[in-house]
Amino acid sequence: MRGRFILGVMFGVLLAFPLFAQDQQPQSLGDIARQNRRDKEERAKSGAPPAKVFNDENMPSGGASKVDLAQLASSTAAPSERIAAARRSMARGEQFLNMLDPMDRTTLASLALQGQNSDFPGRRAWEEKLFAAKQQYVAHGRELFRQTNDLLSYVESLTAGGKVTPSDPRVTDIMHRALELVQDANKTDADFQAILLEGQGLAKKAASR
Repeated sequence: MRGRFILGVMFGVLLAFPLFAQDQQPQSLGDIARQNRRDKEERAKSGAPPAKVFNDENMPSGGASKVDLAQLASSTAAPSERIAAARRSMARGEQFLNMLDPMDRTTLASLALQGQNSDFPGRRAWEEKLFAAKQQYVAHGRELFRQTNDLLSYVESLTAGGKVTPSDPRVTDIMHRALELVQDANKTDADFQAILLEGQGLAKKAASR
C-alpha cells in the first residue's frame, strides 16, 4: 500500500471475502481505485509534491505483509485461511495506530515534514491542527477496523454454514457494507493527508525563500 494506510488495509481485507464472486465485485470499488490514480496524475501535472504519509514502508510495524496479501488474493486458499490472513492484516493495522496514538505534537510534526525543520509562518497553528487530526485519525481508524472485524465475523459465520451463492441477499448486504467502509476509509485517509501536505507545502515554500 502506498500513500493511504487505512484504505490499503481495507482493500486488502476485502480480498478475504470468499462470497465475492468475480462478477459480483462492486464497480464502485474500482471507481475508487481509479480516482486515486487520477488524483496522483493530477498532482504530478500540477507539480504538487507526492503525498508522503504514514504507511507500512516508513512504519514497518503496520500494514499487511506481502505474504498475507498473497494469501488473501489466492483463489486456492480456503475461506478460513483467507479470513485468518485478513485478521492478521487488521492486527497490523491496529499496531500501526497504537504506534501513532502516543506521538506528541513535536514528534508528529517532524515526521510529517520528513525532517524539514524550517520555522515557517503559521507552523505552530499547523502543528496543533495536525495533532488534532491525528487524534481523530486514530480514533476513527480504530472504529473502522472494529466494524471491519465485525463484518469478517459475519462472513465467517456464513461460510461456516456451507456454500453461499452470489445471489444470496446477505451477500448484497455485505458488499454494500464493505463499500461504505472503503469509502469512509478513503475519506479518512484523504482528510489526514491534506493536512500533512499543507505542512509540507508551507515548509517547502519557506525553504525556497
